[in-house]
Amino acid sequence: MIAYRATVDVPGELAQFVAMLLLAERHRRGTPRGSRALTCFWEAVLGLRWFRDRTAPDALARDHGVSRATAYRYLDEVTEVLAAQAPDLHEALERAAGEGFSHVILDGKIIPADHPSPHHRQPQQDRRHRPRGPRPHPF
Repeated sequence: MIAYRATVDVPGELAQFVAMLLLAERHRRGTPRGSRALTCFWEAVLGLRWFRDRTAPDALARDHGVSRATAYRYLDEVTEVLAAQAPDLHEALERAAGEGFSHVILDGKIIPADHPSPHHRQPQQDRRHRPRGPRPHPF
């Protein structure tokens, strides 16, 4: 196996910002200092590599010297602290209106909730409870 170093195409300030968010989250949870496999900075780098390059979690785990389960947990933590920074829809619409925008583009998948999807199948009736014998057919 050949070891090599790679460069992540993100600003160092971004990694430091995410590391500070992770540190605040660790303090909020009461995580003891030195009890985690990676520092906040390297956890941030792990998460940013996944966001930037879509590096497989198995490769991230191997490269950072942690288990696959730990890599997945760290990816979840990075995603959570970044998502907590994003405004909700109401806040985003208020901000757009305050800045004078007449229209906004919502990027995301629209999921209809008032009726089942066309691919939704009705559960089949249990054959034991249907009427026996020939079925009458209308002419």
